[in-house]
Amino acid sequence: MNQIKISDKILPVFYDFWRDCNGRKHLYKVLKGGRNSSKSTTIGDRIIFDMMRLPVNALCIRKVGNTLETSVYEQLKWAIEDLGVGAYWNINKSPLKLTYIPRGNSIIFRGADKPEKIKSIKTSKFPIAILWVEELPEFKTEEEISTIVNSVVRAELPEGLHYDIYYSYNPPKRKQSWVNKKFESNFLPDNCYVHHSTYLDNKYVSKAFIEEAEEVKKKNSFKYRYEYLGEPIGSGVVPFANLTFRKITDAEYKEADNIRQGCDWGYAADPFAFVRVHYDKTRRKLYFLDEIYDIKLSNRDAAARMKALGVDHSLTVADSSEPKSVSEMKGYGIRMKGAKKGPGSVEYGEKWLDDLDEIIIDPARTPHVAAEFEAIDYATGIDGEIKNRLVDKDNHTIDAVRYAMEDDMKKAASISW
Repeated sequence: MNQIKISDKILPVFYDFWRDCNGRKHLYKVLKGGRNSSKSTTIGDRIIFDMMRLPVNALCIRKVGNTLETSVYEQLKWAIEDLGVGAYWNINKSPLKLTYIPRGNSIIFRGADKPEKIKSIKTSKFPIAILWVEELPEFKTEEEISTIVNSVVRAELPEGLHYDIYYSYNPPKRKQSWVNKKFESNFLPDNCYVHHSTYLDNKYVSKAFIEEAEEVKKKNSFKYRYEYLGEPIGSGVVPFANLTFRKITDAEYKEADNIRQGCDWGYAADPFAFVRVHYDKTRRKLYFLDEIYDIKLSNRDAAARMKALGVDHSLTVADSSEPKSVSEMKGYGIRMKGAKKGPGSVEYGEKWLDDLDEIIIDPARTPHVAAEFEAIDYATGIDGEIKNRLVDKDNHTIDAVRYAMEDDMKKAASISW
């Protein structure tokens, strides 16, 4: 077999990805980006490379089975030829299958129209240790993918082998897509590596493609950012461009003295959400210090959590739609009052927060605050028109901080409450 120099086959932007694979640092390798960024090409090369080195099988998945042949199957066939190893592979079209002849291990392809059917896949001689899911957002929920992953990684591998799971996709436009919420994030699982690339990183892109991209950039910057740069632009207008995600030091935490607290009720489907913030009026900065965020949390338990946090003596402004809960919390020794809502109060509160010079969030101290503020987008109408308020979903800590800042907002402007 001719010696293959991999560094000649992959783009420099993917060197870090390749090193991560070599070091077995992460179970999940997520390659996302815009059109023609070479992410699928790179995964294809890596899978062929590993299949020729290791006694394992690979499984390639698309949500819809009839899309396999023209996507991952063709991509892996191309990788075989690109690496100059076509003589060592058997190409089978019915059913789709690629087999490394010297050892007999194979790449198999399955549609996941019904993910539970993947559970029945078994291979006798070599374990399935490589999984590639192409176009990840085709799956409507993370649970669908979890079913497939659990079917693959269910057994301990022989010594010297390891699991590799590859996800590739163009980020969905909606920020609240489960894929974006999971991987377009400032805090990722420790077993996950995420890489973003665009056509600008691909030196093999045709001149015609570049000209097309530049033309789109001139005419529609939002479309360019979404399709060519792979940005989940949502409605095209970014809420809370004033967010800063960083560590809030112990010194900053201890020195925080202008405290505001807010609470949004929830129990089963929605969580109880409590936030504690420091408001630097002079610099117009808001620091998130603490949170309590949980489902099926009774008022009694919520009060106990607040007392344990030492925040029961500071006033908490709560959603006034549940006066009985406000009264009950007072009975447990919590200083609390209901928010004074009114026409336009939601929109004004969101605008007031967006107008601050900076909102500082420490994902370690307040992870749910970080997740909600990072993922939220403006609501849109049926015709796609952007509305003057945020999506009313996964915004519990945002509502809580609106209540917390109620008095400060009223001093800033005169509106009907």
